[in-house]
Amino acid sequence: MEKNRVKILFLDRNAVGPFELKDIFSKYGEYTELNLTNDDDIASYLKDYDVVILNRIRLGKKEFEKAPHLKLVLLTGTGYNHIDLLAAKECGVTVANVENYSTNSVSQLTMTLLLNELTKVEKLSQEVKKNKWNEISNKMDTYYHVDTEDKVLGILGYGNIGRKVEQYAKSFGMKVMVAKIPGREYKDDIENRFSLDEVLEKCDVLSIHAPLSDFTRNLINLDKIKKMKKSAIILNLGRGPIINEEDLYYALKNKIIASAATDVMTTEPPQNDCKLLELDNFTVTPHLAWKSLKSVERLFAAIENNLNLFLENKLIGLESK
Repeated sequence: MEKNRVKILFLDRNAVGPFELKDIFSKYGEYTELNLTNDDDIASYLKDYDVVILNRIRLGKKEFEKAPHLKLVLLTGTGYNHIDLLAAKECGVTVANVENYSTNSVSQLTMTLLLNELTKVEKLSQEVKKNKWNEISNKMDTYYHVDTEDKVLGILGYGNIGRKVEQYAKSFGMKVMVAKIPGREYKDDIENRFSLDEVLEKCDVLSIHAPLSDFTRNLINLDKIKKMKKSAIILNLGRGPIINEEDLYYALKNKIIASAATDVMTTEPPQNDCKLLELDNFTVTPHLAWKSLKSVERLFAAIENNLNLFLENKLIGLESK
């Protein structure tokens, strides 16, 4: 495939925000941007393109089989559970992701959510705007905030983001326990790594940063949540399906744990009838932890590098790792 003659299609361009991309990718040939969702007939758009860029669009066997010219899928992120890698390989398509570009931004939002759950900044501000300043000031038993000092943070998923969150948490005086993912083998000898059940029993906050896999899907279910303290908080900055959302709703509704905050959902965006959205003790942001300006700059520099490596026959795709 020759540089300057490549046909490139970005399927869900709107997912990455107002970041200039045409100057980057037009150097390689014809570059087209669309704002598709998974509700569109994705396969019908693929037939003429050599390279596809995407964020959250799902590609399966049907899509790959209807893309005779497609040779490369460039993911604008780390996770790839929405791509059928086996079908891609069978159709001769290389898939490449980007790692470690958003460690700081995801860790920052993790601590933002953690502190908001302990201090309730968002809810307090809403109440003050309803002329409840004096009412709040005089009801400390209802509105007091919780110190981070000596609280235990459990971390599920101890990669770059988990380690960065640990650093931030310790700077706030928290103690950290790293949870083992059941079924996974660990060759390291990290002193603060414990069984998941022990972490759940002892932690005040559980922060999830694991990838979605057969080991982690529905890992945090009602049985697991019941092991936690009634005052405990769950944060999910990993993948939505790691938590069983029906079980989480039951646990929050019945005060089995205090609250939860998440940047990811099982279905994104959540359906209008999603019961979690009705709860006062559930906070959600729209999967934007990765989307700081610096992160996006690093992301597309890495994506362009992946494209160049592919054109030089040097790219190691996901199916080869």
